Amino acid sequence: MFAETLILLATLAIVFYIWQKRNYSYWKRHGIKYIKPLPLLGNMRSSLTGKAPFYEQLSELHNEQGFEKEPLIGIYRAHRPSLLIRDLELIKTVMIKKFNYFSDRALQTDPHNDTLGYNNLFFIRNPDWRELRAKLSPVFTSGKMKQMYPLMVEVAKDLETNLSSRQNGSELSIKDLCARFTTDLIATIAFGVKANSLTTSTSEFYAANQAIFELSLGRAFDFAIILVLPALATLARTKVFSKKTTKFISESINYVLAERERTGVKRNDLIDTLLAMKREAALHPDKPNRARDIDYLVAQAAVFQLAGYETSSSTMTMAFYELSLNEEIQDRLRQEISDYFGEEDLVEYEKIQEMPYLTKVINETIRKYPVVPYVERECTQPAQGERFNLKPHYDLEVPNGMPVYVSLLAIHRDPQYWPQPEIFDPERFDPANRHNLNMDAYMPFGIGPHNCIGMRLGLLQSKLGLVHLLRNHRIVRSDKTLKDIAFNPLTPIMSSKEDILLRLERL
Repeated sequence: MFAETLILLATLAIVFYIWQKRNYSYWKRHGIKYIKPLPLLGNMRSSLTGKAPFYEQLSELHNEQGFEKEPLIGIYRAHRPSLLIRDLELIKTVMIKKFNYFSDRALQTDPHNDTLGYNNLFFIRNPDWRELRAKLSPVFTSGKMKQMYPLMVEVAKDLETNLSSRQNGSELSIKDLCARFTTDLIATIAFGVKANSLTTSTSEFYAANQAIFELSLGRAFDFAIILVLPALATLARTKVFSKKTTKFISESINYVLAERERTGVKRNDLIDTLLAMKREAALHPDKPNRARDIDYLVAQAAVFQLAGYETSSSTMTMAFYELSLNEEIQDRLRQEISDYFGEEDLVEYEKIQEMPYLTKVINETIRKYPVVPYVERECTQPAQGERFNLKPHYDLEVPNGMPVYVSLLAIHRDPQYWPQPEIFDPERFDPANRHNLNMDAYMPFGIGPHNCIGMRLGLLQSKLGLVHLLRNHRIVRSDKTLKDIAFNPLTPIMSSKEDILLRLERL
């Protein structure tokens, strides 16, 4: 028995060795320059061992010494051969010109046990994605933003009330404040409810949002599978949202949908759009339509809660951090706020969109700290017809299902596109300097048809938060303010590993 076990183990070891040698020779066999992988981990050692977030790992691979002039690099996402594209023209080709070959994301979650994650706009695959995107896009037009704006100003005034209640010179957890602000904004403009995150310490909405990115090994494991090993998503029963968040969102959105149907109230928001999708499905019972499934509708609300809460709050957090380090920039921005609004109580929609220096500060923030710091796609070669090839760089037909990555973080901090990239300089985006910029190297909201659908809303939220905090307050460094930002390795969104503490001074 012992001998048989030994023979079995030896056979398995030989098979594994042969498989590994064959698998990790893929790029060498096809003549493409690649980064040498490690057994099992491939090129993902730092992210799979929790030492660095996935996006930072991709940035390091992008900047690998010896590959500076390469248009693309062969890498291994654990055991899976993958492409990391560096050349800006090739990026445009893949993400825009040849989008029909790369219309799906490489990310995956469990389709059976994660209905909120699998069915939402971010994860859903074609052809369902294209139809869903077309139905949800009208929620985020500039006209809808203007309609929503009075509701957003009410939340901004709650922010001012929150700030005025604090002791002058008190220390402030800036991410907590910004997250409460964006939680209240998304709750009111998307769902028509008051979350009261800024006015109470026990907001259920805020607690549910925090649970999405709670720092735990379980959540880190889920995100590692979704990002790096998506083929194992079903086996690992991964979830984008925690159990607590899933339960809260499902109950809340079901209640709001039922109340809106019962009362007939219309607010031209996301809930109205979801109800319209539901009614359309009911009118044509003979046609297949996923909107008949309430979980499908709730999934769309869930992803907008996630995206609207986290992305804008992270942008605001990093903007305030940089403004605390660069007092001249902060003073100049405050002067512009004063010039545009003076003593007026209402910050008008048209005026906030016109403010040139505020726009430059936000643009530079998301240049240096792109909230989602990479983009990824999966190649979907057609069964018939022309197939995508990497010519003129290499004569290789990209295999169906191969993941393709672009490191936005690396490109946004590449000195060939952004001189002295580590310096926070809003003047990069001054119209007078536009001729010095290669805007193809600026992709803070992604690129191509899969770019962020809520871009306008995210920018408006961030601008509104900066204006209403800086109108009557100054933020400065304290003894506890971080000197350098280390990224949190357990979350897929770009955020600080440690809390950012700033001191709040009343003007």
